[in-house]
Amino acid sequence: MKFIIDKTTLLEALTNVTRAIGTRTTIPILNGIKFDLTNDGLSLFASDSELSIRIKIAEKDIKKIEKTGTMIIGSKYILDIIRKMPSDIITLESSDNTKIKIYTDNNEYNLNCYEISDYPQINIDESKEPIVLKDELLKNMINETSYAVSTQEARLLFTGINLKIAGNSLECIATDSYRLAKKSIKLDNMINNTINIIIPGKSINELEKMLTSDGDDVTMHIFNNKILFKYRNIEFQTNLLNGQYPDTNHFIPSEFSYMINLDLKKFNDAVDRASLLAQSKDKNIVRLSINDKLMIVSSSASEIGKTEEKINIECNNKEKLEIAFSSRYMLEALKVIKDNNILLLMNGDDKPILIKSVQDESIIELILPVKTY
Repeated sequence: MKFIIDKTTLLEALTNVTRAIGTRTTIPILNGIKFDLTNDGLSLFASDSELSIRIKIAEKDIKKIEKTGTMIIGSKYILDIIRKMPSDIITLESSDNTKIKIYTDNNEYNLNCYEISDYPQINIDESKEPIVLKDELLKNMINETSYAVSTQEARLLFTGINLKIAGNSLECIATDSYRLAKKSIKLDNMINNTINIIIPGKSINELEKMLTSDGDDVTMHIFNNKILFKYRNIEFQTNLLNGQYPDTNHFIPSEFSYMINLDLKKFNDAVDRASLLAQSKDKNIVRLSINDKLMIVSSSASEIGKTEEKINIECNNKEKLEIAFSSRYMLEALKVIKDNNILLLMNGDDKPILIKSVQDESIIELILPVKTY
């Protein structure tokens, strides 16, 4: 194998493909990246057996292909080597199947490689009826929900995002049982089969980093145990979590005693400032006191002091309400809303708090209150 390529082209492909390299793999060769060079171009492939990524660099984007071939190059050093090469044009050349030379006019690296025959066979499969979304829509959908995914592997199903499709309705739901985020969109076409799958949160967050907002199509190929996203020159395949995601619809109230309209930035900044004196750093508890048209955002720490801030609001209920919540959860929920105004919807100090955009009804966010007595 021997080819000459622009540094930027190779670096971008390597940056994306190494997202599939696991940190705890028990199969040493899966620490390698498979370089497959043909007359049609270069394919880079990496996998941790759960997440697999293939990046294709077309022949027109390679300066010169002198000799085709396949190599398994260790990922530990290759990305940094390419990033720090002093020239914009790089040559990669294998002397045999176990050594690769990476060089420019003034420097070179010689790396030992893995045995090609030891690399496991991992198939990238396509379905007959893929679902097509725009990159911006998918990117926003992930951003607006994935923050609520659980990081506790003891509750494995909650570490993923629940994707449900029925007809032309798509719902994306994430919860860690203390908060919930739900995004609903309408597809351009009707889907014949009902889909209810759980995509690992770690995988979907890696996909989000690779998406732009340029209006390109993303095709989703969904199977019983895996899902493939095809985007530009990227093939991104991840295993699905096995199990039935809990029905979260009954967690979301449909009627509310308190409907509060307020400025997003003012509320966000007030909660952010109040969190500075939150007593417990793991919960970051902030309190709201609502009385007619006035909201007071406060927090206290016995060893530090207390703070409170007043905000004028529009509220349908004149009865006083006091409620406490995690400021971190609230700030993360507010971060994904792009509207200038939000609605806080509540039914009491022990009932969920719903946060909704005034203009965008496709987003629903829920936070459970915190008891402070």
